[in-house]
Amino acid sequence: MVDPDRASARLERLRDYLTRLEPVRASGEDAYLADPDLRAMTERRLELAIQICIDLGTQLLMETSAKAPENYADVFQKLAEANLLPGDLADHLSEAARQRNVLVHLYLEIDDRKVFASLESLDDLREFAKVVASQID
Repeated sequence: MVDPDRASARLERLRDYLTRLEPVRASGEDAYLADPDLRAMTERRLELAIQICIDLGTQLLMETSAKAPENYADVFQKLAEANLLPGDLADHLSEAARQRNVLVHLYLEIDDRKVFASLESLDDLREFAKVVASQID
């Protein structure tokens, strides 16, 4: 069973980031590319939203005694192996974890178009939040 207080606080913050990222996605790529401040805000919120999913996934693995992940992308694969996450969602979230690593460590190589395209993964992050919430209830 997942610690409800820790998970709920993370889920609330995740929902906030997703809510704030949605208008960026809706505004379109041209608006995104034209505004350096919007790009910077988006990168940070996306990074944090993905990090929350990584943290929640790690928490879920630890609290269910599943196998420990080797890296952030592996968190979601281990959840799938433990039948806590559908395989296709695990693959999408592993890719999001790789995107997070680019935002954090390879910031000089960020491709703004790829970042905007990764906003399509917001629905995957929402779906993951539902999976975690179901473990709390």
